[in-house]
Amino acid sequence: MTGFAAALYENLPFPVLILDGEASVVSHNEAAARTFGWNRDGRKPGACAVIEGANPAALLARHALEGRENAHAFSFRHDNGTLFEATAHVIAVPDDASGARYALLLRSLLSGGSHGEQILLGQRIAAALDTMNEGFAIFDEEERLIMFNRSYKERCGEARDAVRVGATLESIARANIRVGMFPGIEEGTPEAEAMVRERLESHRNTGSGGSVFEFGKDRWIRGESHVAETGDIVALRVDVSELKRTEAALEEKRREYLSLLQILPDMILRFDRNLTVRFANDKYAAHVGSTTDELIGRHLPEVACAPEQTAPLMDISAYSREKPVQTLEICMDHDGQPMWMLWTAVAIFDEDGLSEIVSVGRDITEAKRQQQQVEAQTNELRRKNEALDQFTATVSHDLKAPLRHLSMFAEMISEDLHRGEFSELPHYADHVRKSAARMRRIIDSLLEFSQIAYRINSPKPVALSGVVRDALALLESHVQECGGTVDVQPLPEVMGDPELLKRLVQNLIGNALKYRRPSEAPAVRIYSRQGPQGIDFIVEDDGIGIDPQHVGRIFEVFQRLHRDETVYQGTGVGLALARRIVESHNGVIALDTSYGPGARFVVTFPQPMKSRGDGRGGLA
Repeated sequence: MTGFAAALYENLPFPVLILDGEASVVSHNEAAARTFGWNRDGRKPGACAVIEGANPAALLARHALEGRENAHAFSFRHDNGTLFEATAHVIAVPDDASGARYALLLRSLLSGGSHGEQILLGQRIAAALDTMNEGFAIFDEEERLIMFNRSYKERCGEARDAVRVGATLESIARANIRVGMFPGIEEGTPEAEAMVRERLESHRNTGSGGSVFEFGKDRWIRGESHVAETGDIVALRVDVSELKRTEAALEEKRREYLSLLQILPDMILRFDRNLTVRFANDKYAAHVGSTTDELIGRHLPEVACAPEQTAPLMDISAYSREKPVQTLEICMDHDGQPMWMLWTAVAIFDEDGLSEIVSVGRDITEAKRQQQQVEAQTNELRRKNEALDQFTATVSHDLKAPLRHLSMFAEMISEDLHRGEFSELPHYADHVRKSAARMRRIIDSLLEFSQIAYRINSPKPVALSGVVRDALALLESHVQECGGTVDVQPLPEVMGDPELLKRLVQNLIGNALKYRRPSEAPAVRIYSRQGPQGIDFIVEDDGIGIDPQHVGRIFEVFQRLHRDETVYQGTGVGLALARRIVESHNGVIALDTSYGPGARFVVTFPQPMKSRGDGRGGLA
């Protein structure tokens, strides 16, 4: 052999044997000596064949003809007499005077062997590592590369040539920066030096669990470092690009989900079985005067919206797998105004039972107002229908009576004129005049009754003392005529329409003056008091009173308890008109049947509504 060939032969990392035609060892390198155990105590190979088998010479000749690129399995005899199997390339050496020669290059240990076969086993391990998708490398204590697989090298892209045995980790990192494997990092910049330090520190920090960094175009690598028993550092490079893309997609969905929760008009709250707040949107946080970050981790009863009213939703025992949903409608004060909330809570269960509860609160104040408005309109329609029924009955009965009188006396006048009898004509004419006057009074009362609205468009504070004063001014002649007295105590304000209230008071005082005892001057008292439902406005007298059995009829149209108009004139519309005015103010009028002698009417006005921010008031 030439000097170069001999040096290469001796320094090859895998065993090489030169065998004669009988498979006996002619020559071997150091790696073969370690593999076969000939490196101890100056031992030499024996004269017998090193290949086990009936005809090793024929086996060698046949494999040599099959080409040097093929590896073949052989059973080799170790110096200690044991057998081990390994693959080997068989190369025919040109004949010389001593006969046939074969060179065997052992590649992979298949079975058996001892410490001498470590190189063969290392070859097998290296081949196995090359099949891994994860990058694998071993660095010694001085951070020099000892071993690596194909994936570790190929991940470096254009810097792959820097990955070689003996290269330092720092040189590999700088080569990667040079070719742009770290996006946005340019060689020679402070950022590049910081990146080198970061990669070295991550490599040395073997107990950290690794780090994830961007490496190449749209690629992410998780680097891990582990210390081997020999002190070497095993580096793993796992491609987590798909995971990062999945995480990015999930994060985008999470942001979209959070954005949706924040723009929703509803309050959203999530808490666990221990009533610990896990999530609250901005709407809820603003309502309880806090922020979402401050609410997370808090005990729910401490930060709940109306905790006393929403307590049923926080009762964990109320939820079950069969009934996981709870709904609750509450009314609370918000900035001095009633606020209606509809809460819906849904329990989520896992294998351990109830895991968490997601609750949604919706402001239904406007819906409640509309509902109340519909109810009020329904009641108003009902009252109007009742009034229409009463009007129909009145037209069919009360208006027909004077019409019959008119028709009857007109016929009597016509007959007397034909007979030439004129003595009764003045009497008949007087009856016609009275019937026409009564019909006019009935029609005027009906018109007045029909013109009273059930709702007041723009209610405002009205002093009842002023209303009574104006009504007494209109009734002054009546008071003087009957010699009556009207005692008026201090009166409060109510919300309403002053003109309608003046008609109400005028009717009540007028009735008290009209239905007096014969030959007695009437005495009327007007005062107020605070009642459980609001302000009570009271008009009472010492007149003839009203039998309690008629209390259900007195407020109906044309219901007169005294038919003799020569004593008590009227159409029976006064109290019906009074009730309609009171109802237009959302109030109630009633006859106090416990009072006597005389009559006492109690009008209850609801408490005045507080003024809103726009300066407008409203009925309670």
